[in-house]
Amino acid sequence: MKIKQFAAVGLTLLAFIFCASPVLSAQALTVEPAIPTYGLYCGNSDLIKSGSAYFDFTNDELFSERKCIKQSEYNVAATNGEVEFAIPFVSSAMHSPDIVVNVNGQRVGGTVWYGYSGFWSEYAFDIEKTYSPILDEGIVGTLYTFTPDSDTVTVSLKLNEWKSYIYETTNHYSSSNSADGSHTWTLKNASPEHEYSFFIFADSTECTFESSCGYEMQTITCKEFVDTQYEIFEEYYDHNGGVPIELFYSVVNRVIQEKTIISYDELFSHSIDTYRVNAYKFKVSLENDSVISYELPVSIQINYGYKPYVYYVEQRHVGSYPVTYNIKMRDDVPYIIESSTTIENGTGIYTAETVEDFGFYFSASEKPNEIQSLVQSGLSKTQLIICIVCGIVGGILLIIFGVSIFFIVRDKKKMK
Repeated sequence: MKIKQFAAVGLTLLAFIFCASPVLSAQALTVEPAIPTYGLYCGNSDLIKSGSAYFDFTNDELFSERKCIKQSEYNVAATNGEVEFAIPFVSSAMHSPDIVVNVNGQRVGGTVWYGYSGFWSEYAFDIEKTYSPILDEGIVGTLYTFTPDSDTVTVSLKLNEWKSYIYETTNHYSSSNSADGSHTWTLKNASPEHEYSFFIFADSTECTFESSCGYEMQTITCKEFVDTQYEIFEEYYDHNGGVPIELFYSVVNRVIQEKTIISYDELFSHSIDTYRVNAYKFKVSLENDSVISYELPVSIQINYGYKPYVYYVEQRHVGSYPVTYNIKMRDDVPYIIESSTTIENGTGIYTAETVEDFGFYFSASEKPNEIQSLVQSGLSKTQLIICIVCGIVGGILLIIFGVSIFFIVRDKKKMK
């Protein structure tokens, strides 16, 4: 119940921030980031002969959320054996869509392979940068845990040879490397009521671990470690969209494959709201020519720098096949004002075909007017400064609020 109360306070805070600065909520970010959608992917690109995508903007509820529905169909050729396909999509684990795939009208199951942060990769899709949601139960490592005896703790780790690891720190710490190859963390504001964890993907004979407050050591599988932490925060994850444990398996698989490291908070807290370029993978036997169909919500970019607003949608190509696009516009936003390829205007439906990326801008006016800067359009400098300050302070408060919930849940659950 306490988590629900925190959530209510957070929503109230969020509402206050936006009500206190209505101009900021609509105009501070002139152009929202464009999150693309994608075509169907197959390692054997020759199997996909053609595709079609139908964008429908008429759903009022979805459009108010800056989304629309895209229905897709792809014609694939018959071949021997089982073939794997992937549907790329961008989302966080908190807001992952339910994907239903049909092959010749029959539903087939699949799994989400989580990928890299979409923001840093500019939402480029790379099938090799998605990671399995199944964690090998044979991966064994060494878990070091310690409980601080003061508000400052020093921890050091030396590896005989490079190994991946998961490390936990406080919200205020420093770190350094020594000439002998050891890495040292100085944790400030350490809580004596919390047990900190370091999981090393190595045997205890392959590393040297030291802590100024002593420690306990055990050999366990990586899956056991992740499962235990997931149980600690399960209520927190349930209140944040029902984050599946497969996300953490996938992130850990990336850490292992790329021989890198990750912080405890990055893995178990920050990862749940990171927008990634993921892949929904499924396998089918194609004894005959077949049709693969599915639908997905699509994000709509808004440019607030125009009156009326200008909207943008993009589908990126992940194969060499042609795609036919059909677009159903809204009565109140009926005009496509620019597109990456020629668009034909039929009876209420726009159509286009291309083998390349496809994007289009649309608006409630054929010729929307560009809005001048905030100061020129009537806001005084004082009002503009107030808007900016409200945005910065509000953002910081929301971040503190979210992190506080995570640490409260973590400390209470770990002490049970």
